[in-house]
Amino acid sequence: MTGQIPDTATVQSFLADTTADKRAKKIDQLLASDAFIDRWTMWFGDLVQNVQASNNIREYYVGRNAYYNYIHDSIKNGKAYDVMVREVLSGKGDSFANGPSDFWVRQIQTNGPVQDTYDNLAAQSGERFLGMPLLCLSCHNGLGHLDLVNTYLKSKTRYDFWGQAAFFTRTRAQRQPYTDPANPNANLFKYDVEDSIPNGAYQLNTTSGNKTPRQPTNGQSSVPPAFILTGEGPRPGEAYRDALGRTLTANPQFSRAAVNYLWKEMFGMGMVEPTNNIDINKLDSQPTHPNLLTLLSNEFVADRYDLRAILKTMAMSSTYQLSTQYAPGNWNESWTPYFARHLSHRLSAEEMLDAIVRATSVPVSFTVNGLGTVTSAMKLPDTLEAGRNNYGRFLDEFGRGDRDDTPRSNDTSIAQALSLMNDPQVVVNRVHRNTANSTVAKVLASTTDAGSIADQIYLATLSRRPTTAERQQAIVYLSSGTLAQKTEDLQWVLLNSLEFLFD
Repeated sequence: MTGQIPDTATVQSFLADTTADKRAKKIDQLLASDAFIDRWTMWFGDLVQNVQASNNIREYYVGRNAYYNYIHDSIKNGKAYDVMVREVLSGKGDSFANGPSDFWVRQIQTNGPVQDTYDNLAAQSGERFLGMPLLCLSCHNGLGHLDLVNTYLKSKTRYDFWGQAAFFTRTRAQRQPYTDPANPNANLFKYDVEDSIPNGAYQLNTTSGNKTPRQPTNGQSSVPPAFILTGEGPRPGEAYRDALGRTLTANPQFSRAAVNYLWKEMFGMGMVEPTNNIDINKLDSQPTHPNLLTLLSNEFVADRYDLRAILKTMAMSSTYQLSTQYAPGNWNESWTPYFARHLSHRLSAEEMLDAIVRATSVPVSFTVNGLGTVTSAMKLPDTLEAGRNNYGRFLDEFGRGDRDDTPRSNDTSIAQALSLMNDPQVVVNRVHRNTANSTVAKVLASTTDAGSIADQIYLATLSRRPTTAERQQAIVYLSSGTLAQKTEDLQWVLLNSLEFLFD
């Protein structure tokens, strides 16, 4: 829900609460928290690839911040998910002032004809909001290429894709120089995105750029806008991008894709994997739980695309509350797609760093250009922030990706293990007694009792009390040498445990 582990006081308060609905109340508290806003701002920022610089184009930090603030404020104010998507698809105005216009800017292709940009926008709107890999259709027909990938898209042609791209043809993004008050010598450029081409059309007249030639088809030299799933076009007088937003968000595939993306965030695996390759021809067989996917999609629509409502439904489910241990008997890995137990998955890069900060009570701060100081990794506006230092390297090693050509990953690696064991700034110094206000310092200041120390270190680090065996083992260890050193070692060991790394 928030990407954070609880502090000790929160754990103790929850354990002491004897009311029957304490779990539901806690979920409501999390949904209402600032941390929830930060965590799902990060998720939506990943979804739309908000980043200050990519291989194709630069939003610059100013555009990135405008987009980030739009997403953050939308999540904070409970804006419906479908409204957010329609707003980014039709975003207009100054890209440094109006965040949604940066959806367009992010996909500008500068080394080819304008149709390449239209294609990028069509492909990304399909993948991000429909969970379907449309990009392949931008170069060739589906038949003979997508047969083993997506049988529904196998039937689609490049002409069909051009119809999707044609919704963007009446918009112009005009590049303008910008003088940054904070750095007048920097050469920044913003874009004014406007629906200002009254007769814009997708022309079949290119032989250069990043795609195979676009040539007249069936005697047509241009392609009218047509939604790729239904063929629906704009209504009379309707702006093209508004029409795309209307038809896309009204289609059942929109809510289906969103629920599948959200399910993966909560459970570590989607009901359809990969999440960006839903095959409409296989809705009865491709999802691990077809009926559940349909029911949740319908609920999302009925709740008017309320992110908090659908996430609460998932969090309150019996499936989400399952243990990682499969109580009925021996676990069979072939059962993994059926969510018969809680599937452990590694914390994300930002969650990992913030968990270390919370467990050790040693704060972190980052200076973000244009946004000032932020006090958690989850508040970073894009995956290029945190600098080329220990923190930035740590986040990269834990797979935050770059919102461009390196996707986010929850895989494990040797580099991660080495950083957790040895990184002085991120981990090692944080468990020292001499580090001001560290958890170890505060625990040792409160008691010299080995049992109490073990209890407090476990609560702070793993959000639970030690088992009887763990407590006894910790007492023996803490009593075997210098108490301060042994206490530091105990938290260091727990920070390096699988239980800390995995949810």
